Amino acid sequence: MAVCVFFGTFARTDMPGDIMGGANFMAYFPFFADIEGMKWLIAGGGGVALRKVRDLLPYGAVIEVVSPDMCPGLDALAQDNAYTDVLKLTRKEFGDRDLDGADFVIAATSEPGLNSRISALCRSKRIPVNVVDVKEECSFIFPSIVRDGPVVVGISTGGMSPVIARYLKARIRSAMPDSLGELTARLGAYRKTVKDMFPDSPQVRSALFYELAEEGLSHNGCLTQEQAQIIINRKLEQKHE
Repeated sequence: MAVCVFFGTFARTDMPGDIMGGANFMAYFPFFADIEGMKWLIAGGGGVALRKVRDLLPYGAVIEVVSPDMCPGLDALAQDNAYTDVLKLTRKEFGDRDLDGADFVIAATSEPGLNSRISALCRSKRIPVNVVDVKEECSFIFPSIVRDGPVVVGISTGGMSPVIARYLKARIRSAMPDSLGELTARLGAYRKTVKDMFPDSPQVRSALFYELAEEGLSHNGCLTQEQAQIIINRKLEQKHE
């Protein structure tokens, strides 16, 4: 089973003004990070914190939520046996020591001043921090995500236009075949076999995978083992001609 453990985060970088027609523009560099087993501290126990927890859990993050009050949704998740080892709710006010050992921090309290203080503390400790809805105090931001199995698409407008991000997300989702994730996982399962068959022919391997992908995409993302074997056998016959 293909399990995706990568999550798109965005780090700030200055973009030369001439790229944007002379305007100074702060861009965010997209990269996908393996966060399985990494500790995430979320300050705040409301609906925003709940959404972030739900976003992160499928990627193997280890999460601690610190807040004197927790929304019912967080309590329900914490009581789910599937998350016993990866989700901890700590009912107390945030303290500086809560940052100890954190790999990423999300400030999602209802107090802007506290969120700003958390951001400053994280920056001084070089801990990546996200302050919800305050781009200027973030060292990384969350993209809008489209996911189907191992296929993950992250979309960001740098906080400038959530409407555009939602529009692109909807367009991408509608353009993706129903079984794209399954097709991608199946192609991944063939990688070692195909490499063993054509160890010295990277161009042949590339052409073969293109054919496999094209066959699957022409059937709405569905590629049966029989269809794949026909294409692979044809390449093997061409190899021995």
